[in-house]
Amino acid sequence: MGSGESFVPDRPYRDGGIPSPQNIRAGILAYAAGDALGVPWEGKTPQEVRWEALEELPARGNWPRGSTSDDTDQLMLVSRYLVDTKGQVDERDFLTRLANKLPTMRGVGPITRAAVRRFTESGETHATEGGSIGAAMRALPFGWAIPVAAATQRRELTVRLSRVTHGAPEAIISACVVATMAAWAIEQYPVPAVIAAGLREADYLAALHAMPTGPLSPLRHAASGAWTPQGAGTPTDAVATVASVLYILREASEPAKAMKRAVALGGDTDTAAAIVGGILGCQFENIESELPWLSSVALPHADIVESTASGLYELRQEFIAIMPAARR
Repeated sequence: MGSGESFVPDRPYRDGGIPSPQNIRAGILAYAAGDALGVPWEGKTPQEVRWEALEELPARGNWPRGSTSDDTDQLMLVSRYLVDTKGQVDERDFLTRLANKLPTMRGVGPITRAAVRRFTESGETHATEGGSIGAAMRALPFGWAIPVAAATQRRELTVRLSRVTHGAPEAIISACVVATMAAWAIEQYPVPAVIAAGLREADYLAALHAMPTGPLSPLRHAASGAWTPQGAGTPTDAVATVASVLYILREASEPAKAMKRAVALGGDTDTAAAIVGGILGCQFENIESELPWLSSVALPHADIVESTASGLYELRQEFIAIMPAARR
């Protein structure tokens, strides 16, 4: 397919699809709602997931009912970092913030923990391995804050804050795919266009790094419907989880139903449902009426959500201001 670097959407940004802070707020809330929906069922097989009990948000172990996981914590961490730095990121600074927050996060994966430990012990800021979903699950804010037409800037920031913990090309590409889909979704493009943009991003980066097509083939198979989760549900590697997101999005109509279908796949239920929620939710300005269980979710403080959404919106406006007029 054509280069993601040079692709310009048919509909100019100035002709419509301009998001508001409320769209970003809705994306954050829907992401957290998907996270909480999936938390009780993470690691379960599809047969073990009880559809009729999903909205009850049953407790998981000693986690309080309605808890979110490190998925939401890391999404908010990235969002706040982009706002605080106005997009002028520094890997060492970000890892310091991640290290400080890590003790209070539930469910942090071994690859992220190892990266933080390596940084605190040696100061190393770039991971050389790690193919799990950790980078992709926190990538939505890059798309919410950086317009479709600013692909180069969005990609650069996504890569820089992904490889601090996840060094495998598949993990970094998966993060860029998620960020790209978020950018297209929040500009109100239809879901098929959102999916197509994500696949173009994967193709572009695979070609850029001379990667074989095999490792990323689940993404295209999922988008076409020719994919199903294997064995005990969706594994936690990045490509498999993003494939499950694409598989759900291709037939998505309502955010709540789509998130529940993501959980019903089993496996990495919280991350898959959260990313689906964030992509679909940001197309709304008022998401509360769409998610019956939202009131039971242990959401970030409302003031923090509001200020984060406003900050990401302001950062988006700054990116628009420096874009060439022909691409606005």
